[in-house]
Amino acid sequence: MKVFEFNAQNVDNAPTILVLGYFDGLHRGHQTLFDKARELAAEKKATISVLTFPESPILVFEKFNENLLKQLTSKEKRNQLFEENGVDFLYFTDFTSHFAKLTSHDFIEKYLKKLAISAIVIGFDYQFGSDHGSLAQLSEYDAYQVSELTDMGEKISSSRIRQAIIDGDVTLANRLLGYNYEISGLVVHGEARGRTIGYPTANIESKSMQYLPLIGVYVVDIAVGDKKYRGMASIGYNDTFGGKNKTLEVNIFDFHDEIYGETVTVYFLKFIRGMIKFDSVDALITQMDDDEKISRYF
Repeated sequence: MKVFEFNAQNVDNAPTILVLGYFDGLHRGHQTLFDKARELAAEKKATISVLTFPESPILVFEKFNENLLKQLTSKEKRNQLFEENGVDFLYFTDFTSHFAKLTSHDFIEKYLKKLAISAIVIGFDYQFGSDHGSLAQLSEYDAYQVSELTDMGEKISSSRIRQAIIDGDVTLANRLLGYNYEISGLVVHGEARGRTIGYPTANIESKSMQYLPLIGVYVVDIAVGDKKYRGMASIGYNDTFGGKNKTLEVNIFDFHDEIYGETVTVYFLKFIRGMIKFDSVDALITQMDDDEKISRYF
């Protein structure tokens, strides 16, 4: 897959199926668009292209808060998902105030007509241009609008997945995503208290703007190098020891290497319990023994 900043000089001239949207998380609903795109690409002997944005368009319209910068995937994971879904050419353009003022006609003239489009695929709720163009404005193209996908009677959407993660319901989030929610980060030095109670942890600092699940304990897998291990993760403030900073720590089962400075990826599998402030370290160890059993046999 080739990744470009969109401009008239770097677009590929091969016939292509263009998929339009923002695609935060590239969840199961989004994946149905790429199912259709691959079908059309095989039929028309065309490549698959995506025209999208590096950041959420909402940034242009709403008062800023840091959550507007957060996404369901890191930029690297998002690109990986595009490639896994058959994308050959990934074009980014910044969603700015100037871009937001383009009419659907302007968007077609300045963007779509620069590509050799064999067909266009959009989602059921896709709109473009300041005049909120939709399928009707794409009549000069062979355009397809894919129906919404539901789960348990509700629409699969990025906002629903975000809320599930914030609520700690990673089981639901994973089902809607179609893959396990993950966060990558550097292993850094922490307080090292886990070692003193038989549960050493890798303290992980993420460099990507992603949603950290609800405070609590989770069954996780963790990728270290080219191997994946089972573990249990704690998100919280180390209440028993009077901690004040929110942390992500993972006890990696059957692992004894030092990995400070390495980048690891944590895959959240199941919420075990919320955080508890224990009266004693012995009570904490007893609970962690139970958490480990749940995690190992998940």
